[in-house]
Amino acid sequence: MKIITLHCDYIRFKALKKAFKDAEELKDNKEHEIKDPLVILTAIEKGDNDQAVAQLVEAVKKTASEVKAKNIVLYPYAHLSSNLANPKTALEYLVEAENALSKFFSVTRAPFGHYKSFELKVKGHPLSELSKEFKGKAEDVKTEHKVIELEDYDISHLLRELSRSKLDTSKLKDNDHRILGQKLDLFSFNEASPGSIFWHPKGLVIFNELLKFSRKIQEGLDYQEVSTPQIYDNKLWKISGHWGLYRENMFLTDYEGRPAAVKPMNCPGHMLLYRAKSRSYKDFPIRFSEYSPLHRMELSGVLSGLFRVIRMHQDDAHIFVREDQLEDEIINVIRIIQKFLDTFNFKYYFTLSTRSKEKESKYLGDDKLWNSAEMAFTSALKKLKIKADKMPGEAKFYGPSLDVQIKDSLGREWQCSTLQLDFNFPERFELEYTGKDGKSHKPIVLHRAIFGSLERFIGVLLEHLSGNFPLWLSPRQVRVINFTDRNTKACEKLVETLKSELPELRIDSDLESDTVQSKIRNAELMKVNYVIVLGEKEEKSKTIAVRARGEKPKFGIKLDKFIKDLKKELAEPYKSL
Repeated sequence: MKIITLHCDYIRFKALKKAFKDAEELKDNKEHEIKDPLVILTAIEKGDNDQAVAQLVEAVKKTASEVKAKNIVLYPYAHLSSNLANPKTALEYLVEAENALSKFFSVTRAPFGHYKSFELKVKGHPLSELSKEFKGKAEDVKTEHKVIELEDYDISHLLRELSRSKLDTSKLKDNDHRILGQKLDLFSFNEASPGSIFWHPKGLVIFNELLKFSRKIQEGLDYQEVSTPQIYDNKLWKISGHWGLYRENMFLTDYEGRPAAVKPMNCPGHMLLYRAKSRSYKDFPIRFSEYSPLHRMELSGVLSGLFRVIRMHQDDAHIFVREDQLEDEIINVIRIIQKFLDTFNFKYYFTLSTRSKEKESKYLGDDKLWNSAEMAFTSALKKLKIKADKMPGEAKFYGPSLDVQIKDSLGREWQCSTLQLDFNFPERFELEYTGKDGKSHKPIVLHRAIFGSLERFIGVLLEHLSGNFPLWLSPRQVRVINFTDRNTKACEKLVETLKSELPELRIDSDLESDTVQSKIRNAELMKVNYVIVLGEKEEKSKTIAVRARGEKPKFGIKLDKFIKDLKKELAEPYKSL
């Protein structure tokens, strides 16, 4: 059972129509107004019982006493929970709560099972808005009806509620990724799942191409791609420390009475993978890579397009090394970061977070290990001739870190790639390996992400390029346009030829009965990389007219040369890998 108590100057409400067939019958259909009430927005959940009702009554009595309220409004409010009890049970408990509270207060209960309009004015004191949750003991739970009752929903109304959120573009710049995403048909959002991206076919092309590029970079570097579960028992989160320090940012659930949570990061799962078998010094480095979705609880007010989401992806990796391998592994990761970011022509710089001598007591691991780790970072950067801004005292308690700040075309800075060294998880998860001396040793863990959040990276890239993606990443690479209807068959044949030569080419055609200028304009708006126009002249000369995005058309281009140039351009980002 969940409630929100609101101490108000007044509340007005009126029942409009039934939300489902078996809704409570109304005594009257007039608007009700109650002055100076304590309003109890209430959601009855599966598993609630008499004990939960008793807890509600005591909580309301306490709050009413503190705010000196004599009028109580019990207001059914299903939006507080996604685990609602069936309507019959919910109404029984609301009536029970009403009867119990009526012994102490003047109680008004808003009708149950109806769509209602309501208006209220909340007072401004510290106790005017409070939320509470109650759970009764399992043995006290009333037996639910075993026959499943089908509820009669107003589907049209529910659809309107989910479609209510629309993007306000009045204060956004033209190159805002949310506007570009809408114009280019890349992604959308829906209140059915706030903070989660609905990737449209063209947007998913970008998403998948970036993952493909990330995987290609890791080829030959002995990364082992893995997949781990989405939900873990809370015992794991207690071991990792997330249950105590991060629980408010996690989606909680349970399975047969076992508390659990949806993973906000992959680290604990990768620790379990390491523990799945015994390890020897010969096995190192061990590099686990994963791209699975993560979920982090965010307040709705801070969600911002692709920049701040609830469901996200990282090109996540956890690398287990011996101390003598640390510097080489740091160099390997830095080189991956450089290859990746140089591909997109980002300007970027590194920051190195280290310990602070004034706060040495807060750091895990002995001085010798910390000194060795910080020296490994410094030495690796020196060998690669990279200057990093040192950030004394900014290291996490579990180890130093190297972070990358990128600058986009608008001059904004974004924290992107990160490499964090961890002495904490090997301790907490009791990670071990058998050394050359036959004794047990602890590995060092490196947490590594190149994109950071893939969603955020795409948002930054979309604005950085104003939607003008390079050919290999573009969802609309080539479009073929006919000059007149007489050239339609030649255009269709050209599309087939290009597909046979380049099976993965993202090519379409615009053969509508419209002007060439209009079709070219549409292609420009959709940021198509190359527009091919075929007319009588091209058919006779067996050439094509090609317009590269943002440039003037070139005529008399031989198809073989165009295909050769396309192949070269598509391979460009992979040349140095």
